Amino acid sequence: MGSSGTAPFASSGSELSSVRSSLPLDKLLPYLERNIDGFKGPIQVKQFKSNPTYLLSPAFPSRSFVLRRAPSGPLLSPTAHRVDREFLILSALNRYNESVNAEHAVPVPIVYCLCEDKDVVGAAFYVMEFIKGRVFTDVRLAQLSEKERWACWQSAIQTLTKLSTIPIRTLDLPASFAPSPSEKPYFPRQVGSLLRVSSAQSKAKNKDTGEEVGPIWGTDEMRDWFSVGAAQVTKLEMERGEGGVVHGDYKLDNLIFHPTEPKVIGILDWELCTLGSPLADLGNLLLPFSFPPISPDNLYKIRNTSQGGDDMTLLLGLKGLSSKQTGLPQREELEKWWVNGMNDGLTYHKAQGGWEAPIPGMEWVRSWILFRLAIIAQGIAARAALGQASSADARADSRPVFDFFGKMAWEVKMEVEHEGKAKL
Repeated sequence: MGSSGTAPFASSGSELSSVRSSLPLDKLLPYLERNIDGFKGPIQVKQFKSNPTYLLSPAFPSRSFVLRRAPSGPLLSPTAHRVDREFLILSALNRYNESVNAEHAVPVPIVYCLCEDKDVVGAAFYVMEFIKGRVFTDVRLAQLSEKERWACWQSAIQTLTKLSTIPIRTLDLPASFAPSPSEKPYFPRQVGSLLRVSSAQSKAKNKDTGEEVGPIWGTDEMRDWFSVGAAQVTKLEMERGEGGVVHGDYKLDNLIFHPTEPKVIGILDWELCTLGSPLADLGNLLLPFSFPPISPDNLYKIRNTSQGGDDMTLLLGLKGLSSKQTGLPQREELEKWWVNGMNDGLTYHKAQGGWEAPIPGMEWVRSWILFRLAIIAQGIAARAALGQASSADARADSRPVFDFFGKMAWEVKMEVEHEGKAKL
C-alpha cells in the first residue's frame, strides 16, 4: 500500500480511517512475532478506507507493514477476496525479481506471511511491506507539470509491459492458480464467468427494502457482441503465444509513484490477478480514454451514488480531448509505447510473437473493459445491499454508476460497427 501523501495526491485506497472492524491483537501479535523475523510488539493499528486492509506499526522494526484480510461472512462469489491467491502471485513475483536485473524487475511489495487459520483474526490474511510513495487519484495528474505527467504515464506503461512479458513458466505457479491461456483462453472464460456473476448480483436483494439490485443497462443486447468478440480476439492472440500475468485491475490509482520522481515503485491490489491476455490490463489502464467527460447532470447523479464522493478517478473521461486540453499523451501514443515495451520485453525473454499498432482487437477490448467495470460497480452495490460491503462508503443505490458504464460500452460497440471494424 502507498502512503496518503498530501491531499491532492491521496487515493481513497490509501487513506486511513478509523478502525471499523477491529483485529484481535491478543491472537495476531503472537502470530506475527512467530512468522516475521524481528517483529516485536506492541503494534499500532489503523485501517485503510476502501478495503479490509490495515496498517501495522510495530515497536520493532521501525517500519510499517500492511495486513490484507479477506472479508468475514458469506460472499457472492467463491472466487472473490482470495487473499491466498494474492499472496501466491506476489511471492512468485518476489522470486522473479531476485532472478533478473533491476531494470526488468516488477515493482511489487515484499510479502512476509500468509495465514489461512481463521481463528487468528476471523478470516485469512497476509502481511506485506508498506511502500511509501504517491498515489494519484486524478488520471490527469493536474498538479504536475506536463513533462512529469507524460513521464508518469510512460512509467505506468513500461511497468505494465514488464509484468505482461514475464514468461508464465518462470513463475512456477501451481496449476490451481489459473488455467493456461493456451488451453482456456482468457477473454472467453472471463466473459462467460462475469456475465454469470452479473446475473447473480442483479438478484441480490436489499436487506432493508427487499428490492433487487437489477441488471446492468444493455446486458441482453450486448451478450452476443461480447461472446463473439472474445472468440475473435482469442484467435488473433493465439498467434502470439501463451499470454502472461494479468493484474486484473491495473490503473493509475493502483500504482505507487516515487515520492519525488515520476516513476512507479509499487503495484497494489492483486485481488483479480490471473493468467491471460495482456490486452486486458492495457484496456483497463487506458479506460479513461474510452469515454468522454461526463455531463454535469450525470456527474451529479453518479457522484451522489458512487462508493464515495472523494474517489472520482474513474469518472474523469478523456475521450475526445486533445493533448493541449489535458496535458497528456493521446491514447494512440500510449498504445504505441505499450507495443514498443511489449516487443522489447519479448526480445529480452527470447519469446516468440510480436505486437503492432494499431493493436488488432483493441476496439472490442475497450467495450468489454467498460462493461466489466459496470459489473464491478454492480457487485459493490450488491454487497452493500446485503450488508457485506468492505468499503466504508459503498452504497446499495448505485444503479447510475453501473448503468453509466454499460451505456459507455454500448457506445464503443456502436462506433466499432459504424466504422466497419466489427470483424476486428
